[in-house]
Formats: sequence, C-alpha cells, structure tokens
Amino acid sequence: MNFFTAQEQARKRTRWLILWFALGVLGTVVSLYALAIVLTQWHLVSNPSQLKWSGNSVAIATALGAMVIIPLGSVFKLMQLSQGGAVVARDMGARRVDRSTKEFAERQLLNVVEEMAIASGIPVPQVWVMDNEPSINAFAAGTEPSNAVVAVSRGCLEKLSRSELQGVVAHEFSHILNGDMRLNMRLIGWLFGLLMIAMLGRGMLSILRHVRVRDSGDNKGSGGLMLAVVLTGVCLWLVGSLGAFFGRIIQSAVSRQREFLADASAVQFTRDPSGIAGALKKIARLPQQRVFAPKATEAAHIFFSGPVGYFFPNLLATHPPLVQRILAIDPNWDGDLRKAEEPSKAPVRPTWENPSRSPAVSAFSAVGELSEIDVPAAAVLRESMQEFGSISSVAEAKGFLLALVSSGERTVAPAPDGRLAAAEQSALDHWHAQCMPMSSAQKIAWMDVALPVMRQMSLAEYRAFRETLQAWVARDQEITLFEWMMHHAIDRHLHVCFERTDGTPMKWHHMAQVEEALAKLFACLCSLSDDASTWSRFVTEYQKRNGRVLAPVTADFTGLNEALETLDAASPTLKRQILELGLWVTQSDQVVNDPEIELLRATADAMGAVLPPQSLSLKNQR
Repeated sequence: MNFFTAQEQARKRTRWLILWFALGVLGTVVSLYALAIVLTQWHLVSNPSQLKWSGNSVAIATALGAMVIIPLGSVFKLMQLSQGGAVVARDMGARRVDRSTKEFAERQLLNVVEEMAIASGIPVPQVWVMDNEPSINAFAAGTEPSNAVVAVSRGCLEKLSRSELQGVVAHEFSHILNGDMRLNMRLIGWLFGLLMIAMLGRGMLSILRHVRVRDSGDNKGSGGLMLAVVLTGVCLWLVGSLGAFFGRIIQSAVSRQREFLADASAVQFTRDPSGIAGALKKIARLPQQRVFAPKATEAAHIFFSGPVGYFFPNLLATHPPLVQRILAIDPNWDGDLRKAEEPSKAPVRPTWENPSRSPAVSAFSAVGELSEIDVPAAAVLRESMQEFGSISSVAEAKGFLLALVSSGERTVAPAPDGRLAAAEQSALDHWHAQCMPMSSAQKIAWMDVALPVMRQMSLAEYRAFRETLQAWVARDQEITLFEWMMHHAIDRHLHVCFERTDGTPMKWHHMAQVEEALAKLFACLCSLSDDASTWSRFVTEYQKRNGRVLAPVTADFTGLNEALETLDAASPTLKRQILELGLWVTQSDQVVNDPEIELLRATADAMGAVLPPQSLSLKNQR
C-alpha cells in the first residue's frame, strides 16, 4: 500500500513548495522595490516639483502592494480550483464526454477510464476531451479523487491505439493515486499569484492600445501621464515576468521526477510497457505537440507531455526529455521513431534496474506495492459487469443506488414516500433484479460507476435524494453492513461535491495512540471470518509487528463510526499499517468473503484511502 508513502512524500514536497513560493514572492517584491526607487529618483531629478512623496515612500508602498496582490491572487485561484478538476478542464477548452455517447473513440476512452477506476478502487473520474487540440496530450486534475477529471486531447483519440491510450490514462491515474494531483492544483494556484504582477502590467498596456492622445499644448500633461503609465506597465510586465520565470523553475523542479514515477506506475498498472512507450514514441515522431489553450502555460506541469517550449529547456522544462522516458520503459529501443506505429509482437518488460539509462530507477522502486492495481483483471471484471446493463443518467444512477439497498428483498417494495420519478422507478425495477446475484465486489464496482454520475445533480436534488435514500434504508429498522459501507462511500465521494466539509486534521503518528479504536475495528473484522481463531492470530501478528499486546475486545458494530473517526486523524504511515493489517486478517484464512470486503472498503473510505480490489484477492472470494 505504498499509496500512503506517496501521500507522505507529497506532503513533504508541499512544504518545500511553500518555501519556494515564498522566495519567489520575496524576489518579486524586492525587484519591484528596487525598480520603484530607480524610477522615483529619475522622476525627482526630472520634475522635482511634481513628486510629493519621497522615493523611499513610493518604493515601500509598491512593495507592500505586491505583497498583497500576489497572495490574494493565489488565494483567489485556489478557491476557484477547490471546486474540482472540472475548473481546469474548462480552462483548457475541454468538453465533458456524455456517458451515453455513441462515438466509438469516446466510448473506448470511457471504457479505459472505467477499467482504471475499477482497478484502483476509486469512483470513475469525469472524462473530458480537448476537441481543439490535435496533439497527443492528457492531464488529470482535481483536489480529491471524488472531484477528479481525466482529460485527453482529440489527438489522443485519433492517433493512439487502445493499448497506447490505456498507457496514457494509467499515467494520469498514477498522479491521482500518488497525491500528485492535489499538489499540481496547489502549484497552479500559487503560480497564478506570481503571474499577477505580469498580468497587471500586460493589462495596463492592453488598455492603452485603445487610448489616443492628441498632440496639442493642452494635452502635454496627459501625454506625460500616458508615458508614465506605459513605462509603469512595461516595468510591471518585466518584473512580473521575472516572478513568472522563477515560478517556471518551481514548476519544473516539482514535476520532472514525478513523470518518471507516473510512467513506471503506468507499466505496473497495465502490465504492458509497449502501450505507454508507443504513445511517447508517437509524440516524439510528430512535429507539432503544442497545446493551444491560452491557459496551458500556467498548467504545463499537469500534462502528459510538455505542452509548451522554453528558451532554457534544461532549466524550465516541466517534463524529462522524451528519449529518456522511452528508454526508461524500453531499454532495448534503438531510437528509430519510424517504428513507433508498428505493434510490438513480444513486448519486453522494462529493465528498470539500469541506472545509466535514466533517473527512473528510484521512481520505479517507489511504486512497489502499487502493483496491486491490475488493469487487465479489472477489464475482466468490467466485462462481466456489462451483462447487467449500463448507467449513463442521473435517474439510472438513483435507481441503481436504491436497488442496492433493497437487493435483499425478493420484490421491489413501494417507495417510502410513495413517489419516484418514472425514469427512476424504471431503473429501480431493472437493477433490483440485476443486483440480486451480484457479489459485493461487483456491487462496489457498479457503485463507483454510479456515484460520479450523481455529481450532475443540483444541490436541491442531492439533498432530496439523500433524504429518500435514508428513508429507504430505515424501512426495515436495520442497517446492513453493505448499507453502512454505502453511507461512507457517499460521504467520501459524493457529499463533498455538494456540501462544504473540512478535512480531518492529522493528530496521531504512533500506533499506541489509536490502539483502542484499532482494537474495536479489528474485533469486528475478525468476527466476520469463518475461522474462530482469527482474533487470537491477529493479536499475535500485531504483537510481532508493533511489539504491543492488544487487550481483549468484544465485537461491537455500533461503535465502528467512532473508531473510524479516530483512525481518520492518523498519519498516512499509520493508515497504511492499518489497512495492511486489515488485508492480513481477511486473507489469513485463505478466503475473502463479502462482509469482509464491505468492512474494509468502508474503512478505506472513512480514512480517505484507496483499496484496490485486487489486493483483496478476489479470485478467492465467495
């Protein structure tokens, strides 16, 4: 579960990013201060009677103004980005793909993204297409997996094979799972602040293009004012460009090494190095790979390949050279780009251990246990799901979720309030019969397909549906483990899209601090096993790993919510250890049953974690 290790590393990178941003702000403010001193002194010499303030006072006021403008610009952008990845997708001129689309290329893209989401154990991200971009490129954006989007260019759909498209999408999913996506969003916001000074200067010059000054004695004063405004605008643009230059350095320093990690992860996920290698070779082969969206520069670090060129590629490039990335994946590549479109007959697994090829070695070693994400296995699961139907509208998603909570009943009971929309009732009738034979793994996979569709609701619709679902669950005066698991999934992946929720602050860093809550959780998990000795074996395993003895605890499912709230405040390292213990318990008797899957998925959602279904050894489930 090195997902948590990557999250911890992302936190550390964020601290460095804050330091670099502060240095960028300081450099911009000092430059403006020095420039203001020079300009005011020059003006004082030329017009000693017109300057009311001293040069130092003007410079201080200018510096203070910059210290306010830059952070405010960043705060504004970060608040805008908090709405999720769709904000970035719209900025890039992308269009959301309708799940009911009949276009083959878009349908194939949706299928590939679904397979990756099922393999990862997260809800399916929204899928967007940049129709006006003929190059091969893609990005993932969002603050959490619950509001993530995956966007690809039209060139991806037209020029890549399915395996190559899968490699690109797997690369973007790595950014979602490794915590890169949230870091990337913060970087966009902070870079926007550094760009504010340059934007202000450019805006002043743009306005002056539409202003004309007549050449007459009466307008000599206004002509002088125009000259001063022009000079100020040029100076602001130059100093702001200096801030932007340092911002680009930050951007490239943060993102380059992570691209090797994402490439390595894509190979681990898909088990096919030829897919992403083929996509990179096609990018290197095509002459024009620029992204034309006006705001692509400020988001250059989030793309699959660098969307813009720079005068100092070694210093400012946001991505490693394509040749290095290709060689890291395919060490036997001879450098002939003409072979980029030829399918590989026998893909060779990359020799990541060769340090002379590229710095991808350390990146790959950091992936480690993320190999639990098995896209081919998820493709088989998705194929088995297709026989049940599809979910492409809000009404169908509502009907499906209601069917999940009534799937234990032989017939569909009337709605608690006596009313459902016709489309919702039709979907409920269809899915009620389909859900009956489903395993928990299949139900969860379908739930991860349905929840993102529900994001299209309005706030009023969401609140009404939430009340309907709660009434439906309360009909039999009993909450099943699956219904409880659904509650946590909706809270983690849907509720946050409609209602403001504050993240849980990290409190606990040592296992002893959460031992009481841990014992409550694992007493319940062990009680779901068919082996009566599971608890005693777990206590022995826990003592072996942590050197501590757990006190005997009686399984009490009514205290689970309180226990999970405590564990949600644990550090990423502790959460990793907790889920690893959970996997050990479920697999210790060589059988993973449905209740165990449901409790572990609820635990992962409650802690904001990712639990790939392959890690549960689905082949052994019953």
